[in-house]
Amino acid sequence: MRYDLYTDHASDPKLNAQRNLDGRTHYVDNGTLGWHKARVLSCYVTHAGQLLTIIESVALDMDNTKRGFRYVTFDLFGTVISRVKLEECWRTQEEARERRIKFLAEVDAVAVNREALARERRSVGEQLDRLAAILGGEG
Repeated sequence: MRYDLYTDHASDPKLNAQRNLDGRTHYVDNGTLGWHKARVLSCYVTHAGQLLTIIESVALDMDNTKRGFRYVTFDLFGTVISRVKLEECWRTQEEARERRIKFLAEVDAVAVNREALARERRSVGEQLDRLAAILGGEG
């Protein structure tokens, strides 16, 4: 797991998203994008590096005959904090962009990441407790 702020790594949106999310989530890995027939069209670091948001073009059916657009926003742990379902995708990239702008203007990135940090601390603590029990001690 990576524990750092998001930064701009590349001008290519897919590469920028992949470098930022590497070690946090597989969402934009080549295999995942290929399986879902998805393309990363834009990638932005926002809220002083506390959030990463992409706009993607996704297949709306298994045959990839219809496509839709949506934004996806990630907290510092690579968890998706905002994404519409495939059935709710917008028909144009511009619509997705406008909705993303509205969401980012309203989201409290500090609160989102504090909640994510608390969740991560609980999860890691529980994992360490299980490992200590396996090893027969308090660690």
